[in-house]
Amino acid sequence: MNRTFLGLTLAGLAAIALGAGCAESNASTKTSTGSGSDSTGEGGTSGAGGATATGTGGGSTGTGGGSTSAGGAGTGGAGTGGAVNTGGSNPGGTPANHVVISEVGVAPAGGEFVEIWNPTKSAVDLSNYYLSDNATYTEVVTGQPWVPPTDNVGTDFLARFPNGTTLAPDAVIVVATDPTYKDNFGACPDFTLKGTFDGCGSPVLAMNAPSEGSIGTVAGLSNAREMVVLFRWDGDAAHLVEDVDYVTWGPDFDDNTRADKTGKATYKADTARASQKAAVAPKATESIERCGLETGEKLSGGNGLTGHDETSEDLAATFTVQAAPSPGAKNGCL
Repeated sequence: MNRTFLGLTLAGLAAIALGAGCAESNASTKTSTGSGSDSTGEGGTSGAGGATATGTGGGSTGTGGGSTSAGGAGTGGAGTGGAVNTGGSNPGGTPANHVVISEVGVAPAGGEFVEIWNPTKSAVDLSNYYLSDNATYTEVVTGQPWVPPTDNVGTDFLARFPNGTTLAPDAVIVVATDPTYKDNFGACPDFTLKGTFDGCGSPVLAMNAPSEGSIGTVAGLSNAREMVVLFRWDGDAAHLVEDVDYVTWGPDFDDNTRADKTGKATYKADTARASQKAAVAPKATESIERCGLETGEKLSGGNGLTGHDETSEDLAATFTVQAAPSPGAKNGCL
């Protein structure tokens, strides 16, 4: 596999004091580097405090100050004027017109990770993007503490990316669940749900646990049956969450390990849990790796960021089991 992402670096190492209305206390800026893309852009900040987000490889640079968004024009390859966006500017009807979950490892604890890839030609602002492993993630809009129903208290998570994070075109990032990740893979992740990492070339940023979410003390991924959803929410209680990508694995399931928003007020119907086509559950030290772009997915009429029904993808066809996981490197089969 060709490594297309050389690692994230901080655009600013100084702590950024967030303004009113920002939930995170550790807002930081990440720079992601992808393979050289012909996309270009004028970037902007994604929150108060003047965070700067830069995507290298697509020629897009964004600079912000205070609570306004301002950007310096970026160039790269052919053309100018594309924007660093939130990933939702493309219309429905096109596979993978948004960032996707590209690889998942589930065991042992140090081998647990979620890799995310940007297949689009524009840098994507991840400031309002969240990861969760419980079907009640939609409750984030209630403004109430998130207490997910589970048989294993403390294992679930609903976490937000740090403010100012961007993902460059064709780049990947890795979110680890445990600080022993480095012992397993000999490298550091880009983000972590818990714990700290030493001896990394770039700081490993902690995912944020917003007041409407949580990161359990033993948060991680279940081996035999589980789900991971990447979703976007702008923080407005009057707005719905928007699914960005969704992966579930294993033949067994319950209401918490497969998402179905059918019947929830103002949401469109998802694919019924029993009809969802789950990926094969990987064994310890293995991973499931995306080798297709939303095979069989309904590309309109859904709850997705770009109108897709993210719960309808044929994950059994899209994901393959890998004996040697490769987090941090774009999948060679894509």
